Amino acid sequence: MKRYSVTIIGMGPRGLSVFERIAAVAGSRRLPLDIHVVEPGDCGPGVHSVRQPQHLLINTIASQVTLFPAPGAVQHPPLCATPSLTAWARQAGYRRVGERYYRLGEDGGADITEADYLPRCLLGEYLAWAYRQIAALLPSCVNLNHHRQRAVDLLPQADGRYAVELETGYRLHSDFVFLTTGHGRNEPDEVDARLADFARDHARSNSRLAFVRHAYPLEQLARIGADARVAIQGLGLSAHDIIAELTVGRGGAFVEDGQGNLRYQRSGAEPQLTLCSRNCLPAAARGVNQKGIDGRHQPHYFTPAAVDALRRMALAGRGSRQLDFERELLPLLKREMAWVYRSTLARAKPGGVAPDPAGFVLTAEDDVLVDQLLFPLRGRRFATLEAFRQYFTDWLRDDLAEARLGNVGSATKAATDVLRDVRATLQAAVEHGGLTPASHRNFLGVYHAAINRSAFGPPLRRNQELLALLDAGVIEIVSGPRSRIDMDEQAASYVLGTGFADGAVTYAFDVLVVARLDGFFPATDDSLLIRNVLKRGLVRPYCNGDFHPGGIDIDAGGQPLDARGQASGRLWALGYLVEGAHYYTHALPRPQMRSRQVLDADRCVHAMCAQMEDLPRPGARRTVAETAARALPQAAL
Repeated sequence: MKRYSVTIIGMGPRGLSVFERIAAVAGSRRLPLDIHVVEPGDCGPGVHSVRQPQHLLINTIASQVTLFPAPGAVQHPPLCATPSLTAWARQAGYRRVGERYYRLGEDGGADITEADYLPRCLLGEYLAWAYRQIAALLPSCVNLNHHRQRAVDLLPQADGRYAVELETGYRLHSDFVFLTTGHGRNEPDEVDARLADFARDHARSNSRLAFVRHAYPLEQLARIGADARVAIQGLGLSAHDIIAELTVGRGGAFVEDGQGNLRYQRSGAEPQLTLCSRNCLPAAARGVNQKGIDGRHQPHYFTPAAVDALRRMALAGRGSRQLDFERELLPLLKREMAWVYRSTLARAKPGGVAPDPAGFVLTAEDDVLVDQLLFPLRGRRFATLEAFRQYFTDWLRDDLAEARLGNVGSATKAATDVLRDVRATLQAAVEHGGLTPASHRNFLGVYHAAINRSAFGPPLRRNQELLALLDAGVIEIVSGPRSRIDMDEQAASYVLGTGFADGAVTYAFDVLVVARLDGFFPATDDSLLIRNVLKRGLVRPYCNGDFHPGGIDIDAGGQPLDARGQASGRLWALGYLVEGAHYYTHALPRPQMRSRQVLDADRCVHAMCAQMEDLPRPGARRTVAETAARALPQAAL
């Protein structure tokens, strides 16, 4: 049997899923393979470094995180043990001591529970362990090579193979290539350049002045002095990482008061912090999980069948299967959320019965209620900064009270958790041009952020910590919605300004830290590999009509489309590279569920194996009889 070579560029979680699926197939089919992994760091963790501090948490309970396929979800089972993150941490001997985790075996500390949000470094350890155990169990017919370098180019060869050029100039020749490079960075835009130039040009007048466009790795924040005034732009998950690094990471500590609240003890090394963003409102906390590992609300209205019916109607009425999210899909989603909200309230009463799904109709009151869950600031205006500060803290306290009731017990959290439970249907509705270009733009610009803020927020402890930092004065709210950042040449400082009904409020500060990960836009990505494959026409940016949401263009099988719109026969792209044609690609698999990440990888590996029997065999001028005698066995999954 001919040996095939496979190169995986990037060995974070997405590359690891591809590697796991290749290993499973190779073990089952005894495929002779040379697997080349191009990854400058350790294999498996990706951005989840094992060396980061424990105060940086994952935002999903660890029992709902795995790398592996659910039993029965794929044809070829994994070669190895398949614990969830929680099960692995227990098996590895980790125990919880306060808010930290140590390998204590059976002695000391407390058990890790199904509801624990583990540190990100433990997720990194888990992913690295998974890579090592898969590699150790590869069949003898498979060779594995890890190249600790970056790929900088991809060159198609005359025989249909690819040459993967590494940063040293060395080239790997490969029959098949998987692009799983993960998150990237964009080149600075005009605003970034102006903010960075200001910090550089005025550093002589203000030594504290700095612009941090990319906060990761967070160790770089050590350059920020305790005497600096720091504005964190963005209030999502990255903001919580930055806050933790500049507080607990500086020696501060949170102490429980015995009533479920936290008090912050300063170390004296913390800078003065403030928060700003378009809405200037934090993400809602996750409700305490009451659904177990794989429990989900089973939808009545926002279902795949309902979306398909809308597409048929659109095709018959407009000649296109594309939908308008706001006009056609959002009413179904609101109805689903409202039914869950009303049902939760009804069941909380003695003898209460949920409304009959068949007869439940979204009322005007329900519509307003769901709008408030998604857009709590919509229609609100604040006369003064003090009025907004009061709203900010009241909203935080109210949200924490709901989060403590749980994602089944709280009507609010149960309703917003619907957005997590129907994510697969939402993905299918949006992806591959499922929405009209105008609706796609509106969905990503308006509703995507609202969905993230209301349903995919941090553990409730993070918002408890935020309240404690506000009470301690470490964080001060000095701006409100629709604030803007200017520069004061004379004072050599940045200025945060917000207009309120009673007048504008300004605040001077020294350091601006952007708490936002870049979307993947091929034309502005700073990766040399991406620039080269784009220049060669091997890939093209994904466009839905005249709208470019990001990502590279792929077909339904995950193969990139070249500049002419043709699929690249032996090349696949997965994960954040295709966020645009796909939607919400960064979520890790969940145990006991048919998770998107695993199924994407399995489909692509299936397609690779299906091609193997058609590849040219080594050696020239064989007779037809020789070719028939040496034909490869069926390698399709």
